[in-house]
Order: sequence, then C-alpha cells, then structure tokens
Amino acid sequence: MSDRPDILLVVFDSLSAHDLCLHLDDLPTLRGLMDDSLNYTNAYTCCPESSPSRASLMTGLDIGVHGLWTDGVTLSSRETTVSEAFAAQGYQTWLVGRRQLAGVSNWTTEHARRLEYRTFDWAHGPLHRSRQNAYLTWLQAQAPDAYAAIFPRQPDPDDTAIPNEQRQAMMSLPDALSFNAWVAEQALSQIGEASFFGIAGFVVGQTLGAGPAPVEALDLQSLRQADAGLARVLKCLHKDTVVVVTAGRGSVASKDAADVLREPAVKVPLLVRTDKTHAMAVDGIVSTMDVAATFYGLAGMQPPQRVQGTSLISAPPRGWALSRMRNPSLPEQTALRAEQWKLVVTHGSPDATRLFDLGTDPQETKNLAKSADHLDRLETMLDLMIDARVALEDRLEPRIAKF
Repeated sequence: MSDRPDILLVVFDSLSAHDLCLHLDDLPTLRGLMDDSLNYTNAYTCCPESSPSRASLMTGLDIGVHGLWTDGVTLSSRETTVSEAFAAQGYQTWLVGRRQLAGVSNWTTEHARRLEYRTFDWAHGPLHRSRQNAYLTWLQAQAPDAYAAIFPRQPDPDDTAIPNEQRQAMMSLPDALSFNAWVAEQALSQIGEASFFGIAGFVVGQTLGAGPAPVEALDLQSLRQADAGLARVLKCLHKDTVVVVTAGRGSVASKDAADVLREPAVKVPLLVRTDKTHAMAVDGIVSTMDVAATFYGLAGMQPPQRVQGTSLISAPPRGWALSRMRNPSLPEQTALRAEQWKLVVTHGSPDATRLFDLGTDPQETKNLAKSADHLDRLETMLDLMIDARVALEDRLEPRIAKF
C-alpha cells in the first residue's frame, strides 16, 4: 500500500443534520460511522442551493470568491477543484453519481474537466433524462422491461416535467436496482491498490434529480438504500482510508421560500473518519468550505493559494459560519451562526432582519431583532457578519503598481 491515504468523499444531495439524527434507527451504517468518526455537530453549508454549496465544498472557497452563485452557473475554469489537485499528484480520481458544478436543465449533460477524473460515472439522479446519465444506461441494460415501463418515450428537452406515475414507478424498483445501489456498486468497482480520491454522490432528496427546488424534503427510502450501499463500500476499504460524509445542502419539508436559511436547510451532517483521530462529537461551528483544506492536510499536500477553508483536523473550529442565498428569483439573504446565535439579513429589506437564540429557540420561532433587550446582541452580530464577509474577500490578485 502507498503511504498516501485513500480518500472517499460521500456527498448526499439534500440531507439535514436534523433528518439524519431523526432517522438513525433506520440507518445502521451511518449510525455506526457517526459513532466511529469526528462528528461535527454544528456544520453549515455555504449555501442552501446545490451548485454553490458543492463549489465551496470542492474548492475550499466562499461563494463570493469562486463565483458559482446560484444553480445553472458553471464553476470558473480558473478555480481548482480538490479532485484536480489530487489527480495532479498521481491519485486515481473518480466520481460516481451526482456532481452538479454546472447547469443541467433541459436534460443537459454535465462534463468533467480535462484530467479531473480517471473515471467519471456521472448521473444527476434517477429521473434526470440526459443521454449520458450512466445510471439510466445501467438500468436499461439490467432491467430493460422496467426501464421501458418507466420511460416509454425519449426525453424531450422542452418538457422536463416528471409525472407522479413515473416517479412512483422509479421508487417501486427493487432496492438492488435503485440509484443509490448503483452508486455503491460503481464505487466498489473503483477501489483498487492505487491511491484513490473518490466521490460517491448519493441522491436522497424528493425531486430525485428531476428539477430544481429552493428547498427539498428528504426521501427516506432513498436514504435507506444509500445507507445499505454505503455499508458494502465501507467493508471493502483499507483501514487507513479517510472517509468524509456530508451533504450539499439540508432537507426541508416546507416549500416556503422563507425557509431557505432555516437550520434544516443549512445545517448538514459532517463526519470525518481517519485512523489517526479518535471518535468524538465536535460542537464547534465549522463550514463545509473546510473540507477541501482537510483533504489537503491529511494527504500532506500544499493547498492552492486561494483556499479559504481551514483543516478540520489541524485547526480549531472557526467559531462562525456564513450561509448565503443568491437565487435570482428570491430575496438575497445571508445567515451568520456564532455561538448560540443566528442572524439572518435580507439585503435591501432592513425590516426583515431576524435574530434567533438557538440555545432557547432551536425552531427559530422568536425573532429577537426588534427586542429592546437584545439590541446589543443584534449590533454585535451585525458587526461580526460584516467582519466575516470582509474576511472571506479574495485579495490574492498581485498588486503590480501603485495606481
């Protein structure tokens, strides 16, 4: 074996920390992994929208720096993904399942970058009708009659609505034919002797990759299938493999756009298992932006200069986290979590500012922003939000002249 650790990144599309804990009795693999890992109990995604959050996860950069600010935007070619960096160091890099660093509307195919992955088994989800959806190609080969019954016609890029009957038919497939069973099977086929950096992109949100939604509820059946598939993968890993489990965004049952920055939408699972760390719960506030820096540190690699995240292993938790929503169809909002406090600012609408004490009000029902007793706390949080946004500015362009 190489002295470089193998690395497996497990990314769920939509899974809140709350939903994971709520359903642990149905998830023996994730329960066991949680007990055997560093469990970051206050981990926040940089955005409740999928593409921006995944861009931060894969680059270690804030949304304002990498520039992928909403779904349908492509990550700039000037940014280096952690997969590219590991590939350049000789790792066998692969991805199975969802990626979502570019637009996929109208059943568009998402392509990897040149030299980013040795193997790229891309599939946005079981109901995404791209002709390059590797899961659907596999399903058609494994169960042609079932495939023909679910998809009797060729995909129409101008009609991407998914009838409920089609969704139910997909969900009625045997577990062995499910999307998440396929993700696990393909991941197993990539595990070999060479050092690898692999990504397993499971889909557990209710849209099943069929279309965008500001918030998305959890599909428990899909999560159970992912848990079973993950069990198969973990059994085949070498003991020193680094395993990181997280989610691109949280899961929220409500369809109210006002819920996009509530805790279930932005607080996600984050588990880190290595053979060099002891299992424990870590309550400090961290960001999924810190995952890329953690990978670089564990592999002994120098991170790209622009990385803003900090290693979850070698550095103490930052103590605050920013989450932002910049979808053009919704009001622009920023949420700051620090200590037990949470501030949500709707930009351009000062009267919509919200302040919550999550220690006494975890459901975010009591807005304290207009409370005379909390004016000092409000001012402190507003100042910290400004400081946080300044701290995350990109100032690495070289100065070449005085003016």
